[in-house]
Amino acid sequence: MGLFGGSGDASGGMKAGFRDFKWGGAAVPEMEVLDEHAESKFCWIPSDDLTFAGATVDKIVYEFWENRFAEVYIEIPPQSADRILKDLNAGWGKPSQPNKFIEDFIWENKAVGPEATNAVFSRNPSTRGATLRILSSYILTKKTIAKGKGKPPAR
Repeated sequence: MGLFGGSGDASGGMKAGFRDFKWGGAAVPEMEVLDEHAESKFCWIPSDDLTFAGATVDKIVYEFWENRFAEVYIEIPPQSADRILKDLNAGWGKPSQPNKFIEDFIWENKAVGPEATNAVFSRNPSTRGATLRILSSYILTKKTIAKGKGKPPAR
């Protein structure tokens, strides 16, 4: 199973999901729940392909919010981080970098609604390892709005 159903890299541009999972989709039976918090469920697949762009990754965690696929979190070891960042740049284009002194890179596709996707690559300056979060902007907005409900307005 490759990234977005493809070859396991960022080629072809940013898509609405990860591997064969589309934003808003349901968990599959082979997934195991790692943790649950409020409306979120964090899962992993024991037999998952722990590679990205041909480089080894340490962990892939799938988040489901209200039982809908919302985000994937990928832990990347130091020896794979440069290769994966290079692949992301080649496949998704030049990212924004809010602070030139911090290795946080952000990609956003131009889609709106359920297809909207963001990705954040963050490198740990001490270990040189990294994380990659790919998430549904649409579901993130819905989560943010839902968190705001039930609270009295600020005065």
